[in-house]
Amino acid sequence: MLRLRGTLPFVRQEWRFLLFGLLLAFWSGPGQTYVISVIGGHIRADFDLTNGEFGTIYTVATLVCAAMLWKAGPLVDRLPLKSFVLKVGVLMVAATMAFGFIQGPVTLFFGIIAVRFMGQGMMTHIALTSMARRYEAERGRAVAIAALGFPLGEALFPPLIVLALGFVDWRLIWPAMAVLAAFTLLPVAPLLIRHTSHQDGAGAAVLRAADEDAKHWTRAEMLRDKRFYLLMPTAMAPAAIITGLFFHQVYFIGLKGWSFEVWSLSFAIFALASLIGGVASGFLVDLFRARRLVPFILIPLSVGILIFAYAPTQIFAVVVMFCLGFGAGGTNPVLSSLWPEIYGTQHLGAIRSVATVVMVFGSALGPVFMGLALDASLSIEFIAIVSVVIVIISALLAKIALRSR
Repeated sequence: MLRLRGTLPFVRQEWRFLLFGLLLAFWSGPGQTYVISVIGGHIRADFDLTNGEFGTIYTVATLVCAAMLWKAGPLVDRLPLKSFVLKVGVLMVAATMAFGFIQGPVTLFFGIIAVRFMGQGMMTHIALTSMARRYEAERGRAVAIAALGFPLGEALFPPLIVLALGFVDWRLIWPAMAVLAAFTLLPVAPLLIRHTSHQDGAGAAVLRAADEDAKHWTRAEMLRDKRFYLLMPTAMAPAAIITGLFFHQVYFIGLKGWSFEVWSLSFAIFALASLIGGVASGFLVDLFRARRLVPFILIPLSVGILIFAYAPTQIFAVVVMFCLGFGAGGTNPVLSSLWPEIYGTQHLGAIRSVATVVMVFGSALGPVFMGLALDASLSIEFIAIVSVVIVIISALLAKIALRSR
């Protein structure tokens, strides 16, 4: 309980750095599936794409992002954080602006690469890596607080975009988001870390000094560690399943005969549950360590996907979104804290970039496989059962990995 009592003083002392992480997480939104999927139906209609074709474009573009992140991720270990974040922020604004000018499948492909790499890739990577590196005893709570930017984006972006689609063409929404990001992200983020002496706070140096005997793995050493490969399915599964579901949500909701407008409002429940799940798992990480929690973090996701498949009426959408949101929110603090627990903090940017590549790879597989399943007329129930089987196998492999010391 001593660590929990220190939360308010911790937040009061570190609020600038925590707000910095939250701001980056929030403005990763234009590159996240929950934003792109809302306009997915309009894109498919305008460019005459099937579910499978759109899913394939999205998947290949996301895989390209993963390859780019493999090279770019370690930069957070080497470059001054203030200047690096400003450059990434400018590129994120430019990518969001450019997405409003896509004209067909080819420009759609490059537009997805741009917003996905800068948003889901670099913005998320910087936010969570900087939190995990700077803190030790408060690591779980720091990641959870920064990750609140994700549910905030999930609560605001989808309903506002759906509302805007009733008045303007979807292409005009992207420049509007770019302008908002330019005024709220670019000037504010550098100010929040201007007094930070180390590129990620003094935390990395302090942690190394406090634990000089700790082993800080390089990325090459981690890639030779069998535990990482046993943990990969756990990192991939939530990204693959939630991304696949949300990417094709317009089609799924149509199959179930539900109202998409009502469904889009339930994103507020998803965001609230994500907030609760993130805060709860952050506290639990600081109490019990991430390695003890990893095998259990996918349980809420399994429950949510099963309820979605078998729910007879739309009233269950609230329960579905709560389960999915709780699972999604609880994943970030646990996995982001797990990598420094196992592999140290000195090369955390490089190491976490590999984990992020795995997650992005999972988010790439979900849309294409679910799209192909829908094109093959496979039922929602079948897709849900396969998803749950994947979750169970992932949990068992994680349990085996974390027994190995």
